[in-house]
Amino acid sequence: MPPPLAAGLDPTAVRAIVFDVDGTLYRQGGVRRGMLLRLLRAHAGRPAEGVRTLRALRAYRRAQEHLRLAPEGDEALAADGQVRLACEWTGLGPDVVGASVERWMEREPLDLVARATRAGLAEFLEACAARGLRLGVLSDYAPGPKLAAMGVDRFFHVAVCAQDPDVRAFKPNPRGIEVALARLGVDRRHAIYVGDRPAVDAAAARRAGVPCVIIGRRDAVHPGGWTEVSGYRALRDAFFPA
Repeated sequence: MPPPLAAGLDPTAVRAIVFDVDGTLYRQGGVRRGMLLRLLRAHAGRPAEGVRTLRALRAYRRAQEHLRLAPEGDEALAADGQVRLACEWTGLGPDVVGASVERWMEREPLDLVARATRAGLAEFLEACAARGLRLGVLSDYAPGPKLAAMGVDRFFHVAVCAQDPDVRAFKPNPRGIEVALARLGVDRRHAIYVGDRPAVDAAAARRAGVPCVIIGRRDAVHPGGWTEVSGYRALRDAFFPA
């Protein structure tokens, strides 16, 4: 039996789907554990440098969560302030923080991301493409390399990130979803958003006026108005029943 869908989530009315990337298209936990092991091995003979890199990365991630709470009107902080905050909190220079992020968050994880791709993702995207749905992604960071690593970049018509000049805000600010739908040319009444974090993704979707599916959880309708599905095979069964 297909998983239940929240009220207002009518698959026959959907013309576009916007996806989060990290944690939604691939399982993030294993990637982070693998990257920590790689980082420790790479700095086994240089522990001071390893500690500095870990401090930079942790501060950068903490700055992201801090900026999620930026007041309306301060959206530019999301694009410009993350490195600045990480530098302020650690005393490290922007070159150190930037180099750490580029290597350990953008480049090194790509092969792990490919291996952590969620089961059934490609098949679900194939089914969407066969039915002519418009597909987009919304990520906190430039998603292109990760989409290519997973071999799914060809399915997406638009790719939006928080640093884009017309976004400049992290979720749960709804601006990224709004921009993605505008680029797809689809009204919010005919779109859904797929994410993995209710407090971030479902909140952003609610503020954008778009139904939300949270992936990787039990098949259920949440009282908050979003649909939880265990994976992409369950989502395919709900949207495209045989």
